[in-house]
Amino acid sequence: MASDERNGRVLLTVLTVLALAAGAAWWRSAAPEPGATTAVPALSASAEPISRTWRVDPSTGDAWPARPERDPTPRARRAPATSPDRSMVIRVEDDGTSRVLQVSHVVWRETSALTPDGPPVVRQVNPSRGDDYRLTVSCSGDGAVAVQLSGAGTGDARRVLRCGGRLELPLLGGTGAPVLVRFTGVRGRAELDARLEALY
Repeated sequence: MASDERNGRVLLTVLTVLALAAGAAWWRSAAPEPGATTAVPALSASAEPISRTWRVDPSTGDAWPARPERDPTPRARRAPATSPDRSMVIRVEDDGTSRVLQVSHVVWRETSALTPDGPPVVRQVNPSRGDDYRLTVSCSGDGAVAVQLSGAGTGDARRVLRCGGRLELPLLGGTGAPVLVRFTGVRGRAELDARLEALY
């Protein structure tokens, strides 16, 4: 009886060692190579990249998102000298030539703490006819900020920005009328950081 028990233990020990060896071999074969990167799934054909380039119609001042790879002008296919985390505004003239608008100077910068029960912050710019600007808004905190533009060309615009993101809006082809920008806390607490840049 003792020898049967000993044979059973030996058999169990051998099976355990074999199972551990097989598991270790599988583990090593399934492990990624050191320094290898994991593949990122490709975007589907229906997924559109976020446009950070804006086309401008000089006759109306209207702006719309554009994608440089689809732009027929040769200048748009070249990489402009701009920071990769900033949007570009490309002005297309009546004769078809285009150029990237550059920042001339910061007109104003606003940093404020916003809450839903607090007062809104209102800033104004008085553009001359044809002046171009870019409004950049970001916030930190657990809240959200509503940004409302009035007097900016084709009508009022209202966008809501959740903190942690950034919003960039072109204000193009000034009409000479004042443009008001209103920032309102929508939910939570938001530390606003906004600036209006003049473009040339």
